[in-house]
Amino acid sequence: MVNYPTTEGMIYPTIFGIDSHARTTTICAFNTQDGSLDKRTFPDNDYEKMSKFMEGFPKPAWGVYEAGCTGYVPARRLSSEGIVVTPIAPSKTPVSDDTRKKKNDKNDAVMLARSAMSGSLSIVWVPSEEVEGLREISHALEDLKQERKAAYQRVTALLGRHGHVWDRRTKSGNLKKMWTKEFWGWLYKIELDDPCSQKALEMAIAAAQSAKERCDEAEREARELVAASSLKNVVYALTCLKCIQFTTALAFVAEVGDFARFASGRKIVSYFGLAPREDSSADSRRLGRITKSGSSMVRKLLTECSWSATRCGLTFKKCPDGTDPRIVERSRTLSQRLAQNRKSRLERGMAPCKANGATAAELAKYMLFLGKDQQEIDREAQAAA
Repeated sequence: MVNYPTTEGMIYPTIFGIDSHARTTTICAFNTQDGSLDKRTFPDNDYEKMSKFMEGFPKPAWGVYEAGCTGYVPARRLSSEGIVVTPIAPSKTPVSDDTRKKKNDKNDAVMLARSAMSGSLSIVWVPSEEVEGLREISHALEDLKQERKAAYQRVTALLGRHGHVWDRRTKSGNLKKMWTKEFWGWLYKIELDDPCSQKALEMAIAAAQSAKERCDEAEREARELVAASSLKNVVYALTCLKCIQFTTALAFVAEVGDFARFASGRKIVSYFGLAPREDSSADSRRLGRITKSGSSMVRKLLTECSWSATRCGLTFKKCPDGTDPRIVERSRTLSQRLAQNRKSRLERGMAPCKANGATAAELAKYMLFLGKDQQEIDREAQAAA
């Protein structure tokens, strides 16, 4: 795990600006004592050569590069004793009209080094390889779910064009759920008049069945991988909250990783782009739409969970076996408070979409609190062992 450097109270003799790309990397070594620059381009992305180049400068040293296609590889491969390399947020990198007119790899590396010296960069947290792996599996799982959704949509759209619509209802008159065993049985019995249309339907059904099987298999394997990880208790704890299923809990935990790095609920809300934009001055305060920064996948999942909160009953959700009683009690309190606050917003006349956004932000806070509690319980258990 990379330790985060700080420019406060410490002057680095050398700061490296690293312009990292998939095939080439340019490094600018900035001497903070005399202001001299030493630039070199590595066309083959040989990290051993880069490390040797960086070792030749005074230490301690700090290197920065924009988070992008190279992921966390430069941070892990180039960090060594006396040298810390960290990714920084590209969206918060200072850009001037002059840098736009003279943009190339060497100038970009120089700009990064000078910006790091001024302390105007925002460092991106470097997760462990285990946490990064959980992120990858959560994204892959969500991609498969989207493919399944699209396959389902193609089937229902084709049937709709030929006048076949699912309309079976329960005794109370509510429409029965689609894509259940009964729905698949109805689906396989449909025969269209035109042979080409019938063949297209069979192909669409086969694609939907394949997408469903792949998605189910991926979720089963993801559950097995989570059960073997050090963050399994945190994932299980979050599923105790109403409307939070396994995939949402996994995505949230994978993005957060270490819950202790967020000092407050406001930080987590801002991290996932659920905080409102602000344009205030003096006595005037204007709040706009949410910022939509951070992980769009987690933000979408939280929003979907907030919509489903309107349909959640009053009964408490069953927690996974072995969950700490303190987590069970806290999750029930938070779930009840979430439902009451959403109902209160709607009763005050707040638009449903705005109430949903506020509920999603509140849900992110509650998941942070619950995750912190579980990680603290895990630390206590490790210390006692």
